[in-house]
Amino acid sequence: MKTKVVLVDDHSLFNDGLSLILKESGYYEIIAQIYDSRNAYSQCNVLLPELILVDYNMPFLDGLALVKQLRTLVHQSKIVVISMYADKREIEAFKEYEIDGYLSKTTPSIEIIEALQKIMSGENVFQIKQEPKSNFDKDFFSLKKLLTKREVEILKSLKKGYTSEQVAQELCLSYYTVETHRKNINQKLKFNSKKDFYEFLDTIELEGK
Repeated sequence: MKTKVVLVDDHSLFNDGLSLILKESGYYEIIAQIYDSRNAYSQCNVLLPELILVDYNMPFLDGLALVKQLRTLVHQSKIVVISMYADKREIEAFKEYEIDGYLSKTTPSIEIIEALQKIMSGENVFQIKQEPKSNFDKDFFSLKKLLTKREVEILKSLKKGYTSEQVAQELCLSYYTVETHRKNINQKLKFNSKKDFYEFLDTIELEGK
């Protein structure tokens, strides 16, 4: 017997895509796709789904307000929030309404199916987004969008092991200009210490270095 599912997400592309993923798994029957959160309570009250998948960031009724409504239904469905936001603070807010799971929208489809299977078996699954310790994982493409061309040039010189004085000489800048650029780089990449900065230099691959 397939699990009867209602999807609530105002983004049609994600709603339709998730519907397809669940159908193709062979475990789920999609009995409704709801794009306006204001309609979710009444439809779930009639359809009596076994599982309700709810987006968090929606117009009219956001996920938290909707889950609060759904928990007043006589028919107690499993409720799972699927969202781009997956930090501890958000999850704790939803736990007050006894949701059964919280998954990130970036989760691979096979892992979503596995998590939902666990939830339908009685487990709770809460994915907490792991924040990187630093920005060491930024690739060169990301850096080019975040930093100015001059800041990237300075990073390349620093990666060679140059001091600020040597960078200034190589790029025909004043020492104080280089120091200002370094300060801006630290602010943009949110380094907490010089140690973080130099660990970043050791790990980042800079194109054309």
